[in-house]
Amino acid sequence: MNIKYIFNLALLLTVLLWGSSCEKEVMNGTVGNPEQLLAGRISGTWANPVQIVTPPEVPAEVFGEMRLVFTMDESGNPKAFLGKDCPIVFSATESTWSVSGREEQAKVSLQGTTPVDEFDVKVNANSMTLSFYMGWENTETGETGKGDFKVTLSRQ
Repeated sequence: MNIKYIFNLALLLTVLLWGSSCEKEVMNGTVGNPEQLLAGRISGTWANPVQIVTPPEVPAEVFGEMRLVFTMDESGNPKAFLGKDCPIVFSATESTWSVSGREEQAKVSLQGTTPVDEFDVKVNANSMTLSFYMGWENTETGETGKGDFKVTLSRQ
């Protein structure tokens, strides 16, 4: 009888411990706001321009060897932007950035860079397509105009 009692007690204790280990863990609830989540998707380095669309009078070389870098601070907010190897589109100076919208159609605003300081962006895990409207000038012919530009970059 004593062994049966000990066995039942051990079995009961095992079931209780097993049951308590199956409780759902509660998330800490520190999910970022929509802009932080979108900034997280955009942050990183993007390069290798493809699927380039420019006005008919503007060569695709306007994008150069475009390399864009987006960083975030420790809280998950946009911090710094750097456009490299594309001085016609973005000056090479470091600037700040912000984002609004959603993954399928977001708007990135830049503070401290020229000539493009705002563009639309669609981003997924592997690529980012940005589009913007910009004035242009052909320095060889003096011809000027404005038009829509679009380029797709891949995550590096």
